[in-house]
Amino acid sequence: METILIVDDENGVRAMAQDVLAIRGYTILSTGDPRHALRIAREHPGPIDLLLTDVVMPLMNGPELAERFVAIRPDAKVLYMSGFAVTGIVPRGAAFVAKPFDVEELARRVRQLLDRRSPFSRPPPP
Repeated sequence: METILIVDDENGVRAMAQDVLAIRGYTILSTGDPRHALRIAREHPGPIDLLLTDVVMPLMNGPELAERFVAIRPDAKVLYMSGFAVTGIVPRGAAFVAKPFDVEELARRVRQLLDRRSPFSRPPPP
């Protein structure tokens, strides 16, 4: 099964997403710090198939993280999540799930994105 890196500075949201996806068989890597997420991206020995990231975080926002992440893991897909309006922050056409999300909705969006062959979920190149 695929590996997902979850990055959200809200512990409760991160824990819920982790539980929802782990129970469905995904391997989960998780952190509340975008800088740590980039270290994980560089150092994790296996593939990371999906970055599930909050949009609004201290230190680095989700799109900034995603841009740096896909530079390290170009085959990975990105799914953004936020409870805020993100127009103009998230790249146009990017995969997105609104918080609070239903657990089934999150699981469905993750599966749809992982099954997608095209890179529409990735941020545009710099």
